[in-house]
Amino acid sequence: MLSIRQGIRRLSATALLLGVVGGFTACDLDELLEVSDRDTVNPSTLEDPEVLQIVVNGAMGDFVDAFASNDDYLIVSALIADEFISAGTFTTRTATDRRNQFQPDDGNTSDQPYVNLHQARRSLKEAARKVEENEGTGDARYAELKALEGYTYLMLGEGWCPGVPLSTVEPSGERVEDGPNTGVELFNAAVAAFDAALAASSGYELALIGKGRAQVNLGQHAAAASTVSTVADDYNYFVYHSVSGIDNPVFDLQSNGRYSVADVEGQNGLPFISAADPRVPVSDGGVGFDPAVPLWLADKYSGSDAPTPLASGLEARLIEAEAALQADDYAGMTTILNGLRQQVETLMGAQIVDYADKVEAPTLPDLTAPTTRAAAVDMLFYERGFWLYLTGHRLGDLRRLIVQYGQAKEATYPTGEYHKGGSYGDDAVFPLDFDETNNSLFVEAGGLDLCVVEDPGFS
Repeated sequence: MLSIRQGIRRLSATALLLGVVGGFTACDLDELLEVSDRDTVNPSTLEDPEVLQIVVNGAMGDFVDAFASNDDYLIVSALIADEFISAGTFTTRTATDRRNQFQPDDGNTSDQPYVNLHQARRSLKEAARKVEENEGTGDARYAELKALEGYTYLMLGEGWCPGVPLSTVEPSGERVEDGPNTGVELFNAAVAAFDAALAASSGYELALIGKGRAQVNLGQHAAAASTVSTVADDYNYFVYHSVSGIDNPVFDLQSNGRYSVADVEGQNGLPFISAADPRVPVSDGGVGFDPAVPLWLADKYSGSDAPTPLASGLEARLIEAEAALQADDYAGMTTILNGLRQQVETLMGAQIVDYADKVEAPTLPDLTAPTTRAAAVDMLFYERGFWLYLTGHRLGDLRRLIVQYGQAKEATYPTGEYHKGGSYGDDAVFPLDFDETNNSLFVEAGGLDLCVVEDPGFS
């Protein structure tokens, strides 16, 4: 089991203070205050393994910030989909939940993860380059950094409208602007990053699952199944949280009554509460910060330090099941799904802290193979929804149901009467951040007009 383990991202203030105080007795004041190099980290200092590790830890910390911290990708993608509903009073959160987001110049809840994913994308890429320069690609950190970089492209492609620029900053400090990229181009960029990880570490499960996910988004289902075929069922890659570092965002925000587990949201949502499914344990939390909204807690994450799964062997099996669906092998698909259901206690116990205390003797009955394609699609995406609940997959799945399977948007996203009054809007994706208007290449190519938030397409 591999994971991001949050490294030391900041110096201890106490240790730093003690070091300075001790220094006054041992050296001249002018010597103490002399600055040898104003760069925080320069190329020569990266030869120091401890300094290089700080760069790596910082990049991985940026990924945690982007994927699973306060109102970042995991949270906002759950909100615009059918996993969470707004139980608070923030207008931007409610606008996202209602699928009626604000204009980019007014700001949206999705702006923070957009910026943070770009920051993580750049810092992971740079950290990998520095590891390669100093230790070579055989260093295990290189493959992990490239794989995590691949996930930033996946999330940008699954969450936002086509048109995302991939601007960057060179080591010299020069800013290099980039024009708009479609979701397809972002998924191809993800594949390239995962391939770089696999070239450095053949069989690296995190990269195999990420590449398989990108291939599924590209409609390459058979290739995706082949990619993930060697991943074991019990494999998990976790993002770790801590009280002193980055809290688990689901626990943190639900503890403050901001979000509630959704149940058949907007007619089309999955029954995450009423199904009483052992894969999504919930508990009654009373009422939300908005007392008019009942609060249901996701017991999958019941502490500030609860880990968040990013990739898993069960996802690999779901990718294989979808490939069987694509081949019209409904019996084969069902066999794979039942194989997972028969392991529910083991698989969920590996992902959820104190699972046995939350769900007593969990079992799932075997499914019966569907006889129609429509029923097979419903079964596959129902299973994906429950196995992958609150892991950042659901929004991409809703888009694929429309793009790859021809399902109507009004039969896929939450629709109809909204629980805080009024009706759901028509948004299907996140708008681009208004700051992209400072990118001349992006503006020349069409700018924010390229982004049609009502369109779930990837191209």
